[in-house]
Amino acid sequence: MRNLLLITTACLFLTANPVHAQERQWSIDQNDKEAYLVFGVPESDDVGVSFWCKLQSGIITFYAPDIDANLKIAGNVRFTIEVPPKSFHLKGKTSVNQEAGSISMETNLKITDRIFRNLQSADHFTVKAGTAKQTYPLQDADFTSFLAVCKTP
Repeated sequence: MRNLLLITTACLFLTANPVHAQERQWSIDQNDKEAYLVFGVPESDDVGVSFWCKLQSGIITFYAPDIDANLKIAGNVRFTIEVPPKSFHLKGKTSVNQEAGSISMETNLKITDRIFRNLQSADHFTVKAGTAKQTYPLQDADFTSFLAVCKTP
């Protein structure tokens, strides 16, 4: 009887939630002014990390929406992006991420920075800011197309 109750409860739960959480994936998007390379759940606000640029500007903004909650808001923060075997030590600016209720961080990078060459040939990268450490896969991250629309003519 107990097993029947567990099976019935499990079936009800599964049929009540037919759509399971979709996994994050890399997507590239562009409008007439900007381009975006985002690791997140398509057509949602779930973003793990993103890169964006004004078209043909030569400047790329790196954005991490959820970092160490103990970092000072509106402050400059040192952080590291590890693209094995290299580590890139950078400075970013924190802000409040209203949607997630967390601390986010962004920084501007030149398209010529070596980090982009390394990202194109790596299979993952890790962001370390404060005590937070997040690793992101690079499978299907189309940096070649993204960088092509961001570079200066």
